[in-house]
Amino acid sequence: MRVAVFADIHSNLEALQSFIDHSATQSVDRYMCLGDVVGYGANPNQCVARLRLLPHGLFVLGNHDAAVLGVPVNMTQEARQAINWTRKRLSDESFYFLREMSDIIRWDDAVFCHSNPYKPRNWDYVSEKASISRSFARSKAKILFIGHTHVPVAITRKNFFCVYIRSPRHQSVVPVAASNRQIFNCGSVGQPRDGDPRGAYLVYDTNKWLVEFYRFEYDYGKAKEKIVTAGLPESLGRRLLSGL
Repeated sequence: MRVAVFADIHSNLEALQSFIDHSATQSVDRYMCLGDVVGYGANPNQCVARLRLLPHGLFVLGNHDAAVLGVPVNMTQEARQAINWTRKRLSDESFYFLREMSDIIRWDDAVFCHSNPYKPRNWDYVSEKASISRSFARSKAKILFIGHTHVPVAITRKNFFCVYIRSPRHQSVVPVAASNRQIFNCGSVGQPRDGDPRGAYLVYDTNKWLVEFYRFEYDYGKAKEKIVTAGLPESLGRRLLSGL
């Protein structure tokens, strides 16, 4: 089975549609969304509608999704403005979709979550040595799939003292280790933050035991202009052009 793992759409319809079009060329059997469907961007309802049409889709709750639902979440002033804007415009169907999202999904020998596997709703970033070690220590899953940082990463634990961190490029293929445990961050569809404005996702091939990383182009300018026209903070649109 080939599973498209993606996250952090952030109401960016142009990026989401380009992701759907790109992933359709990768023989994907299932879609696993790791959260933050809404927030920042100007098309929350349209993004939810697109996601509901994905074949065999499963969905994990992100911190921006939780904030829209009224869960207390620490975030910047601009992010909070976008949350308040989104909450006023979400349809009943979209609210229901967000409420039905899971905190964490366990599937075979893998765990899928937005931020971390040990306490999903504290929204820790699994990017530093301490949080990486904690993620391995507090989960028994062989493979962990996460989002939240908006940066694609492949992490392999060689042993208790040695962790290898790799920043994969477009079309990088990382073998699933036979015995070592791994963490894979799929990056962001709608708001990358690694200096590359292209959207990011990965495909987990459970038959070949491979993880494939992909980037795709989309209309950044159109997404930015929608944010500005909607009255959302202009900085949220500008950052789409730089990928930072």
